[in-house]
Amino acid sequence: MELIGSRPDRKVIIYFALTILIGTGLLMLPVSAANNQLRLVDALFTSTSAVCVTGLTVLDTGHDFSLFGQIVILTLIQLGGLGIMTFASILLVTVVPRLSLRDRLVISQTLGGGQMIRPMTLLKAVALSTFIIELIGAGLLFLKFRTQFPIGEAVFHSIFHAVSAFCNAGFSTFSTSLEYYSGNFYVISVFSILIICGGLGFVVIGEIVSRFAYKSTRVSLHTKLCLSMTVVLLLIGTLAFMLADYGNVFGDMNFGWSLVNAFFQAVTCRTAGFNTIPQANLTEVSLLVTMILMFIGACPGSTGGGVKTTTIAIIFLLAYNRFRGRISIRAFKKTISHDSVIKALTVIVAAATIIAIMFVLFMFAEEHTIPHRLSHGWFIESLFEMISAFGTVGLSLGITGGLHDFGKVLIILLMFIGRVGLLTLVFALAREPKKGEIVYIEEQVMVG
Repeated sequence: MELIGSRPDRKVIIYFALTILIGTGLLMLPVSAANNQLRLVDALFTSTSAVCVTGLTVLDTGHDFSLFGQIVILTLIQLGGLGIMTFASILLVTVVPRLSLRDRLVISQTLGGGQMIRPMTLLKAVALSTFIIELIGAGLLFLKFRTQFPIGEAVFHSIFHAVSAFCNAGFSTFSTSLEYYSGNFYVISVFSILIICGGLGFVVIGEIVSRFAYKSTRVSLHTKLCLSMTVVLLLIGTLAFMLADYGNVFGDMNFGWSLVNAFFQAVTCRTAGFNTIPQANLTEVSLLVTMILMFIGACPGSTGGGVKTTTIAIIFLLAYNRFRGRISIRAFKKTISHDSVIKALTVIVAAATIIAIMFVLFMFAEEHTIPHRLSHGWFIESLFEMISAFGTVGLSLGITGGLHDFGKVLIILLMFIGRVGLLTLVFALAREPKKGEIVYIEEQVMVG
C-alpha cells in the first residue's frame, strides 16, 4: 500500500497543511494576541489565509495581534509565497544526492518550470530573486513610511507590506488597507510593481532578466502567454473600472487619480487583496469585473491563485483556432500541446464545480445573517467572498468578520484548495494509473 506522503503531489498538500497547523498553534498562544486569546477557528482561519497568501481576515491584523503575532503572520506569508514545497525541496536536495525523476518534475511544475530545469538551480533562483525583490520593495516603502512613523515602526511596516505585496497576500497592518494612500502615486506604484512581479511567476521573471542580460536568450511560449495575458487583463480591467465607477467611487477624484486607482484595482483584484478604494462602494458592474479577474488570477508558478492566466489564454486560443478552421492550437508560431488543452479544460471545470458546491453550502450557512448587514444583496456578497477565497485574493465586501464558524470553515477549505492548486489536488486524490489500461474505440458525440 502506497504511503500517503510517498507521492510528491501529496507531499505538497502535507507540507501546506502542517505549516497551517503549526501557524495555528503559534497564533493561539497568549503572546500572539493584543487583547484576548484567539479562538481556534479564528487562529486556523488567519493561519490558512496567511500560508495560502489570501488576505481574508476575521480580525484586524494591526489591532488584534501583538508584534509577535504579526511576525508569525509575516513568516507564514513568506513560507506560503515561496511555497512550502520549495523549502521542503531545498532540504530534500541537500540530504538526498539524487531525486527521483517524478520528484524533479513535480518541483519544476510547481514552480512553473519545464521538465529539463534542474530543481536545485531553480530553487536557488526562486529564493534569491524573492528576497532581492522584497528587499528593494521594503527599501522603497521605507522612504515614504519613515516620514509618517518612528524608525522602528517604519522598518516593520515596510518589510511586512513588501513581503505581503510580492507574495500577493493582501495582509496589511493598516486597518483600512491602503485607502489612506489612494492619492499617493509613489506608494501605489511600488505596491503595483511588487504585486505584478509576484503574480508573474519565478520562471517568467527569470526569463525576462535573462533576455535583457543575454540578448540571444529565447523566451518560452509560457512566458509570452503570461506577459500578454497580464497586459490584456490589466488594460481591460482598468478601462472597465473607469467606465463603471468614474461617477461613483472616483467621483471626488480628477481623471488622473481615477485612472491610477482604477489601474490599482485591476492589479490587486487578480490575486493581491490590497485596496485603495472601499470595495463595498463599487458598482455591481465593477464587482462583476472584479470577480472575473479574481477567478482568473495570476500566472502559474507565481505567488498568486486563481485558475491562472495561461489556462484562460489556452481556452480562448482553442476557440479562436477552431473558428479559423484549424485543428492545432497555435500561439506565437508555436503549437500548444493537446495535454495542455486538456489540463486547462480540467482546471476550469473543476474550479467552477468546487466554487458552485461551496457557494451553495455557504448560502445555507449564512443566508439568515448576511442580508441584514449588506447593501449589494446576500447573493453577490457571498459569491464575491467565495471567488476571493478560491483565487487567494483577499478582497471582501465586509462579511468575513461576521461569518459563522461553519462559513469560516468553508472559506478555509476554499483558500487551501486555491493555493495548493486544482491539478495538484486532483493528482493527489487520484489513483496511480494502471498498467495495461483498456482503450476502447472512439466515437463522436454531438456538442453544442
